[in-house]
Amino acid sequence: MKEVTIASIGELNAFTSRRRFLQLMGAGGALVLLPGFFAACEDSSNTGGISGPGSGSTLTIDFALGDVAVLQFAYILEQLEADFYSRVVAAFTPTSEITLADQPVLADIRNHEVVHREFLKQVLGSNGNFTVAPIYGATNFTNRASVLAAAKAFEELGVAAYNGAAQYFTDVTNLLFAAKIVSVEARHAAAIRDLLTPLGADFAPTSFDNAFRPSKVAFATQPFIENRLEFANEPSVFVERPNSNG
Repeated sequence: MKEVTIASIGELNAFTSRRRFLQLMGAGGALVLLPGFFAACEDSSNTGGISGPGSGSTLTIDFALGDVAVLQFAYILEQLEADFYSRVVAAFTPTSEITLADQPVLADIRNHEVVHREFLKQVLGSNGNFTVAPIYGATNFTNRASVLAAAKAFEELGVAAYNGAAQYFTDVTNLLFAAKIVSVEARHAAAIRDLLTPLGADFAPTSFDNAFRPSKVAFATQPFIENRLEFANEPSVFVERPNSNG
């Protein structure tokens, strides 16, 4: 397996063209990200919560674009998750209630979500030139219960979103990449559940994960994003999955 060490966004962009980046990931390659990478990913201008949910600029996902629209929708979710976990890790202080045992797990999830975000940005190219502004409401990033409750909601929504959107891909390569991401998101969800209920049966409460239609995911996501999310030409057909509440 080929392994590439990246210290910054600039190095990631210089390392590879979009085609070579996709080839590396498709072949099971690994990116080793140094601490400087995550510092470079922080957007100091995005404070979040300045205005209410849906009060900012409109982000329209046009499903007439096919796979591009599905990937754009996933990119919105990954931006939200990457930002959330980056804030969680930044709040690791001596006064935080996040335990020393929790911190490596949450930091690893942060790393994964940042890679997911940057990967989708590379895949989308010029179609990924937008940034969402997250809002976290009453989430207290130094309170363990508050952080884990939000993390659980984000991870399970992400799994349901990928499961539901998978049926709209027409390119099997895009479907493969989405499958590789959603399987990791499901591991995140199980890990968060295990932090909440250690060694319990709650890590995977059902035999089939949910699959939500895009409109349901957007409704659940909107309270956490300042941008107004809108759809155009959303598919009317949605194939239900076992145990789906979509």
